[in-house]
Amino acid sequence: MRCVFGKSIRSLVFDLDGTLYACPEIGTQIERAAVLLIAENHGLSQAHARRVLQDARRMLAETPGELPPLSRTCLELGLDLRDFVRVLEEKAHPENYLQPDRDLEALLRFLQSRYGLYVYTNNGFFLARRILALLGVEDCFRHIYSLEFAWRPKPDAEALQSLLAEIGGLPDSFLFVGDRYHVDLREPANLGIAVFPVTDPGDLMQLPSLLGDTS
Repeated sequence: MRCVFGKSIRSLVFDLDGTLYACPEIGTQIERAAVLLIAENHGLSQAHARRVLQDARRMLAETPGELPPLSRTCLELGLDLRDFVRVLEEKAHPENYLQPDRDLEALLRFLQSRYGLYVYTNNGFFLARRILALLGVEDCFRHIYSLEFAWRPKPDAEALQSLLAEIGGLPDSFLFVGDRYHVDLREPANLGIAVFPVTDPGDLMQLPSLLGDTS
């Protein structure tokens, strides 16, 4: 396959959930944690809190079907994102579902020898690190940019600019990879940064060819 992305790319920035792995059960646990936090903070039953969360996500959606991240919805509902991170740590148990992904590890180690690899996620740092460790790929990444980095969930232009400045490099030196265009890729694309949308973690296996790295 011909090279699609420019040879100037030096840094690959990956989303985590739905991009490096797919596990609906973990997504359910994260949503349940958000519901519990809303219930605690607003004195609601969990059933009522779930309706509040669902209604807020629909109201905040810029396009029907493109729901905003749970972290951003919690922020818009007046919740402290530090509490959101705490509840995630308590209620999410990725160890019940994930195991080492040898194909992913092989791919990332190949890319690691040629590029700087980073994770940019709306998860808290410790949950993100646990997930990466369970997948067997934690040490493939130079840095995890988690919710704590700026306390501004994706998509956020200001947080993105801070991330780009910290990594360093011109826009054409980056490639962003994610499964939700409106959350993970739209803001980088607006800056002229190359993006690679995935519908399944298996799509990542195309990256070496798309980057022109077939040796």
